[in-house]
Amino acid sequence: MKPRKQAYPQRLRRVLVATDFSESSTHAIGRAAYLPLEAGAKLLVTHALPSRMPTEVGTRALQGTARELERVAERLRKALRTAGSSATVETHISRGKPVDALLRRADAFGAELILLGRHGAKPLRNMFLGSTAENVIRRGHLPVLIANRQATGPYLRPVAAVDADATSRNVTGFVPTLMTPGSELTLVHAYDVPLEYAVFPGLPSKERTQYQKTFKAAAERKLSALRRELDARGVPHQLVMENGGSRSIVLEFVDDQGADLLALGTRARSGVAYALLGSVATDLIREAKCDVLVVREREPAA
Repeated sequence: MKPRKQAYPQRLRRVLVATDFSESSTHAIGRAAYLPLEAGAKLLVTHALPSRMPTEVGTRALQGTARELERVAERLRKALRTAGSSATVETHISRGKPVDALLRRADAFGAELILLGRHGAKPLRNMFLGSTAENVIRRGHLPVLIANRQATGPYLRPVAAVDADATSRNVTGFVPTLMTPGSELTLVHAYDVPLEYAVFPGLPSKERTQYQKTFKAAAERKLSALRRELDARGVPHQLVMENGGSRSIVLEFVDDQGADLLALGTRARSGVAYALLGSVATDLIREAKCDVLVVREREPAA
């Protein structure tokens, strides 16, 4: 029996938007206004203040932060009304280290997504590592959307970097939530041809081509379950496969196609900073010019 197609897309109901009042945070606020939101959805705009400050300084900081936070929230409310959304916007000031405070508030709020900006006026190597975004991904469990540039509309050209593993299924399970009706998800997969440079010198051109096709076909078979799941949910998609390194293939495709969202996954209990430091995933997050969605692998049951 064929699985029944589900309604597409599923819309967001609760989103936490982090702000430090910087330009990159402005990108996050702007993106929030274009998210596919359920009727009556709630957005929480939050900022963290240090837990220890002299009383007088702390009082002034709290009052000033509250005023600025409300101004940011009101801009978002106006943008949502312009978009015809009935979503509501609340504010919250947390105390403590930004990452700890943000993750606590996200859990208390019941957030389905954390949205934040990425500081861009830094060298590539320092743009992501050690940032709030990196630590939220590494230590949290919720999907994280990093707004890398000013939003001009909903996502129309989303791309997901995929492999035949659980992290890719988690990504393709969530990314349709951010898609606009009528848009198509492009799955990009880089496959490997073992010993290509050692084998090819001794093969005629026709046999070289067949050798490559063998491994491409194997990769397609491994991804077939992922595609069936998307078909069952009624998610329009296409698969692009290239032989070579994942980093260069994905980044080149994102740039060439003008993608506005790149989605990828990380593994549970490790995250980017532990298991993927210096790897393809971290490079993609650092270097992608579009917004980036990172979905964590689900934690195993205790």
